[in-house]
Amino acid sequence: YTLQQVFDDKLEQYEEDIVKIGEVAIKEFNIEMALDKMEEEWAGVNLDLKPYRETGTSVLGGFDEYMALLDEQITMTQAMQFSAFKGPFEERIEEWNDTLMVVSEVLDEWIQVQRNWLYLQPIFDSDDINKQLPVEGKRFSTVDKMWRTTMINATAKPQAVKFCHNKKLLSKFKESNKLLELVQKGLAD
Repeated sequence: YTLQQVFDDKLEQYEEDIVKIGEVAIKEFNIEMALDKMEEEWAGVNLDLKPYRETGTSVLGGFDEYMALLDEQITMTQAMQFSAFKGPFEERIEEWNDTLMVVSEVLDEWIQVQRNWLYLQPIFDSDDINKQLPVEGKRFSTVDKMWRTTMINATAKPQAVKFCHNKKLLSKFKESNKLLELVQKGLAD
């Protein structure tokens, strides 16, 4: 398309409309590119799983990096939700925001379970404690089994967003946290 064709088609009389359409297109393009970039950033983020002592299981590291990326992207995604130019990408923005929120919740619960599990694991490794506190021992054993299964699954599928965007996993971590609270209360009593 040449400049001569622009003049032949008398497009200069539509300059204002063309500029407005172009500005909207650029802003929509920027939203699309930002969404693509956020998804690409997570594509290369794997869970940082490290063997933990002689327990035969692993623990999760790298929380600070995950949370920093999540905070940044949640803020950016929520800003997109208020953009006047979100129209063509509204559903995609909502889906990405939902994904980030679930991943964030899972990691928050995971951190809490891990912290409590790390504290209680050496205590309930003792047969003596399990005999003295059978109810708490069973509760801890339930969480320990879930923990070990989760860590095996995470090792098999370490891609962070794909593994953590799982509402069933979130429910398991929440239930584990409740059980570990009861275990700690029983231990304190």
